[in-house]
Amino acid sequence: MNRKTFTRIAFAAVIAPTLAFGAPAVAMADSYFSGKATVAGPYGAASHSVTAIAKDGHGKHGHGKGGSYFDYSSTFAGPKGAASNSSTSAAH
Repeated sequence: MNRKTFTRIAFAAVIAPTLAFGAPAVAMADSYFSGKATVAGPYGAASHSVTAIAKDGHGKHGHGKGGSYFDYSSTFAGPKGAASNSSTSAAH
């Protein structure tokens, strides 16, 4: 067996268990995202904010404390007026 084939087999032997056991663990992880933007220019100013949280419910001692939260807001002010928009959602 040449060195290139041996390297490929060794790499596959290491990667296969990692993918098989690592992917489900990643799928059960909690996640959090937050993004914000603010801009100002000669025609007005605007801001935008998004927050999203998801918890898998497999916390300490197996208590089901999972859920999700989403919050979005945006505002704009310019020479012809102003506007704002927001939305919030949560589930347990």
